[in-house]
Amino acid sequence: MATLGPHRVKTEPPVKLEKHLHSARSEEGRLYYDGEWYIRGQTICIDKKDECPTSAVITTINHDEVWFKRPDGSKSKLYISQLQKGKYSIKHS
Repeated sequence: MATLGPHRVKTEPPVKLEKHLHSARSEEGRLYYDGEWYIRGQTICIDKKDECPTSAVITTINHDEVWFKRPDGSKSKLYISQLQKGKYSIKHS
């Protein structure tokens, strides 16, 4: 009588869980980030790894993004998830 080989199960690669390193959320038009509140019109310093810090003014805070204006007049946005993951950090200027 022939026997079957050991049962082989295809294992799934481990799922990479994205950990939120920083506390960040929007609430009533304000941004809460790492224990500090930020509001529209405030000047902030935006820091990204391997880049020089940039000064900017917050123009809009939505439920998932923060829009800001740089001194040269250009506008950009940061996703709150980028702040949570540590891709960007901000602080009061």
